[in-house]
Amino acid sequence: MRSVLNKWSHGMSVGAKLAAALVLVALVSSLVITGVQQWYVRHSAEIYAKAHLKSHLKQVVDLVERNQANDSGPVEALRHFKGDQLPAAHGARDLLIFGISPQGELMAPPLGDRSLLPPREILRHMASSAWGVLSLTDNNGRPMAVAYDRVPSGELILAVASYQEPLSGVEEHYLWPASLLTALLVAAMVALTAMLWGRWFLTRPLRLLTHEAEKAAQELVPPEALRRSDELGRLSAALSSLTSSARDMVQKAQEEKARFQRLFSQTKDGAFIVDQDGLVSDVNPALVSMLGRERREQLLGADSQAEFFVDPEEGQLYLNSLQAQGYVQDFPATMHRLDGSTFEVLITATWAGLGQARFGLVRDVTQLRHDQMALHESEARYRRLVDNAPDIIYRWSLEHERFEYVSSAVEQITGYSVQRILRDDPPLLKAIHPKHRDRVMAHWRRVVRGRGPAVSEQEFMILDARGRTRWLREKSILVRDELDKPLAMEGIATDITERKLLEQELKRGQQMVENTLQGLPTAVMVLDQEHKVVHWNRAMERLTGFSAEEMVGTNRQWEPFYLSRRPVLADLVLDDLALDGNLERVLKNNGELSMKKSTLVDGGLEGEGFFPTVKPNGRQLYFLAAPIRDPEGKIVRSVETLVDLSDKRRLEQELRRLSVTDSLTGLYNQRFFYATLSREMQTVQRYGHSFSILMADIDFFKSYNDRFGHLAGDQALVKFSQTLQGCVRGMDLACRYGGEEFAVLLPRTAMSEALPVAERLRAEVARLNFTPEGHHGSDGEVDRGVSLTVSVGVATLGPTEESQGVVRRADDALYAAKQAGRNLVAADLRQGRIQVLPRGTQSLSSEE
Repeated sequence: MRSVLNKWSHGMSVGAKLAAALVLVALVSSLVITGVQQWYVRHSAEIYAKAHLKSHLKQVVDLVERNQANDSGPVEALRHFKGDQLPAAHGARDLLIFGISPQGELMAPPLGDRSLLPPREILRHMASSAWGVLSLTDNNGRPMAVAYDRVPSGELILAVASYQEPLSGVEEHYLWPASLLTALLVAAMVALTAMLWGRWFLTRPLRLLTHEAEKAAQELVPPEALRRSDELGRLSAALSSLTSSARDMVQKAQEEKARFQRLFSQTKDGAFIVDQDGLVSDVNPALVSMLGRERREQLLGADSQAEFFVDPEEGQLYLNSLQAQGYVQDFPATMHRLDGSTFEVLITATWAGLGQARFGLVRDVTQLRHDQMALHESEARYRRLVDNAPDIIYRWSLEHERFEYVSSAVEQITGYSVQRILRDDPPLLKAIHPKHRDRVMAHWRRVVRGRGPAVSEQEFMILDARGRTRWLREKSILVRDELDKPLAMEGIATDITERKLLEQELKRGQQMVENTLQGLPTAVMVLDQEHKVVHWNRAMERLTGFSAEEMVGTNRQWEPFYLSRRPVLADLVLDDLALDGNLERVLKNNGELSMKKSTLVDGGLEGEGFFPTVKPNGRQLYFLAAPIRDPEGKIVRSVETLVDLSDKRRLEQELRRLSVTDSLTGLYNQRFFYATLSREMQTVQRYGHSFSILMADIDFFKSYNDRFGHLAGDQALVKFSQTLQGCVRGMDLACRYGGEEFAVLLPRTAMSEALPVAERLRAEVARLNFTPEGHHGSDGEVDRGVSLTVSVGVATLGPTEESQGVVRRADDALYAAKQAGRNLVAADLRQGRIQVLPRGTQSLSSEE
């Protein structure tokens, strides 16, 4: 069946699986509960019919008692009884009225439908029990009922029999509430299944969640469901809206991704992405060409330091600067091509905060540097070179407050021609974006007044000729005359619009990660190097009752779990105790938490424990803490996740208890008996302790069951079990071996110590009164003298004896006690010798 279901569900979306599961649960629940409902209605109708039959019987008994005054006795009164004497108000039809003697013989011809007359064995049973109601079937299989009672004089038992026909009125009376209960139970089962499915589903990894959500987003709600006005229609509309929203989100994400890919691929500067291990993850075509490769695959997976830098020390300086401030801008470096030639570049990169992971842009500035050197050689040569530069090269006159020179790249970047820029049309201030205008002008004034560095740089936005926003990175130098008077500003303005867009995309990606962490169903907290909480997600708020607002920025992460200050698992990981030799001490001090090294995370710790301070009523939690390291291997943060296992552990404990105990008596079952016997045998073989077994069987218990019924038999077994437990020690193991047979393991007990236990059990059982509650004797009084006895066999483990052997010998001794007359204790003395002890004796005879 499981394989069929697996094949059937293969390829189905998560939504379809959930819907199928709900339908299946609803169908199974309906079938089961409908069956219970039908049984309940029929059972109620049967009780109703028997009650009416008892009413008819009472009328017959009353009429016979009144008529016997005119006759010689109740038998003659029954013979003169007429069926029409019964009132018809209670449906007195299709009845058989008859009387039997205390020996079960008919006392008068039956009055009514003689096909309802029970067989002779039933009549004798009715005579022995004197009163009651029986449910029978006639020779044709039709259901019928017989109510009978003894007349006060005791010489006659009157009986009334009738067919049990369906009582439509009664069934209708019970059918409506039962149907309502069925509907409520089915709804509850569906809701519970949906809740359990949702909870199980959310514990899947994020990768599966995303995969299944994409599949669910492709499912369409049938149009006919949307047109419905009931709950299904509203649910279908909500699902359709949710699916549409999800598709829009996916489409936007795909558009953003495509936009990033276009910017990455089309930027004229070399662009690269390096993973946390320092390996090249992606490069754009510009960088592939820049490094003299033919295909990007030649760079993927390569060591970025070896591929990008000629000088390893220069590469390490770049990496250190990147990790120290989180980014580098225009880092000068020398790179080499595949053919061995070198070129100068400026690298602008942003560190991802993990290992060596980073994104960056590479601008080949070899030509630019040559151009700058040529400026001193020839003005003409200077102009030819700068005009071909991709950046805006300018000279701003401080005296005339306008551009003296600007390269032709200004037209490509700003949309304004060189002539318009030189005419100051538009004015410089108008071209700078209003948001940055004051800052840029203040920066220039500081440089001119000598309060800033000689070579300065800044980034700001401008408005091009079409009103679009573009980003420039300006790097300038203050030129002075012979008298050290500020003369002009010369510089390069680089269009970094594409880089800024990429940075914004990176920030959005980081924010997406943050939002994902916040939305996880697992409780998560993150600590910084100062052991302060920097993240406390919503699941952690729900689990602990402490909000992120009151926890973030504090060292109070211990409060939800402990009564006094002590480190949580994330604190221990942050201190790197897993590596500095103190881990064993930490594990010992926190032994109650079952802490151990994590098998999932290097340097992590995991454990499980009960936290009474977590509401409500304390919780059983599993926790896992892991370090977050920088590229140098230093722990900079730690993250801890917690999972509530309370319900799971309670269920496991209950299942373990049910698997080893007998549901009726509460004693351990036969499986646990043999499991414990095996362990005890190992202890005996190791240390040489004595060991004994008692096998006990209740005498004539089948007759007791036949006489009083299985319910009374069960009550007798429970009473015997309680007595058995009271006769043994706490270290002994009492088990229900099967039926009315019981076994007791007596560790460290010799034969001389086991026999008093067996005799005490025999004597205690013999003194008990096993009369079923409410049982009456033949005189009509409550019978208070029903007793049971028990026979006990005792065996002591012999040298080198196996467990099956000692159990078999104890059982042989039990059989000998039965054969000797029951209610006895017998001891197996090995080598085929068995001694049956007289009642009251607690030791072997001297002859043995």
